[in-house]
Amino acid sequence: MTKLEGGTGMYGKRQLRKLLTVGVFLFLFFTVAFGDLMEDITNIVKGISPEIHGMYNALSLNMWNASLIYEDSKLAIGLRLHDENTRSESYKLGFITMKRPVDKSYFNFMAFVGQVHGVALTIGYESYSIPVTGFEKTYYISTNQVLQSEYSKTWLSLPSIPLGETIIGPFALNYEGFSLSKLGNEEPKIEINLKRGYALIDTLPLSFVQIGGIYSFGMFLFADKSLEQGAIVNLGWDFDEGRLVGVLGGRLFIDFQDFRFFFATFGTYIPSSQNVKYGVWFRFLSPISGDLIIQNNVAYFKLRFSE
Repeated sequence: MTKLEGGTGMYGKRQLRKLLTVGVFLFLFFTVAFGDLMEDITNIVKGISPEIHGMYNALSLNMWNASLIYEDSKLAIGLRLHDENTRSESYKLGFITMKRPVDKSYFNFMAFVGQVHGVALTIGYESYSIPVTGFEKTYYISTNQVLQSEYSKTWLSLPSIPLGETIIGPFALNYEGFSLSKLGNEEPKIEINLKRGYALIDTLPLSFVQIGGIYSFGMFLFADKSLEQGAIVNLGWDFDEGRLVGVLGGRLFIDFQDFRFFFATFGTYIPSSQNVKYGVWFRFLSPISGDLIIQNNVAYFKLRFSE
């Protein structure tokens, strides 16, 4: 009995070892296969280059030169024409010739027909030399509505300037702004107007934030040297309500594995009012790139796979 039980125990251990070996092998096999499958799917999706663009009451899914438009429960099919021109400069680095992108200009035109019809035009420009500047403007015209959006950015850094026996500076500025408006006399007015500017004069960090009809100025705290991250404590005036308001918020870079983005949020502080006004801005870098902007329950987004 003892030997038989011992033999059975050894047999069971050998079987268990085999099962574990096979299980580990299958796990690794399916993990690698699934990983390769997901990588293949990602490469295919990137090859298709999908882009999703959402403005007020309108959504477009763009692939290659075609688009599917959904607006106010109506569908349409669109054809796109787009072009991009990147200009570079060459310079010598030892015996190697290097190229550096200087600026980029682009446009995107779309005409769509179906249950709703219209046109959309986007033009943009980016400069990569200091000062870094850029703008993008979109006109969306359909049978139901006329929308206009505008994006602009500026980043510059200047050295200290001698002025007599004193020195002023150095100076740095990081500005970014977005606006979306629905043209016409319909009520309520639909718009996003979110702008933020951070400046560093010597060691004095300053901030400017606009949320709709609120203009505020204050301090940019815990700022990094690029002025991309930090907290704001501002005091401003609400021109819509005619009152003094406080504005709190900030901008933070988040890097979680391959997912990288900036998150910015700003909101009013009014102890005696429940009418809180706010703005939220996601700037995605990878694996998708683009923006998601929300202001007072009105949203805009433009997302695509990063290159």
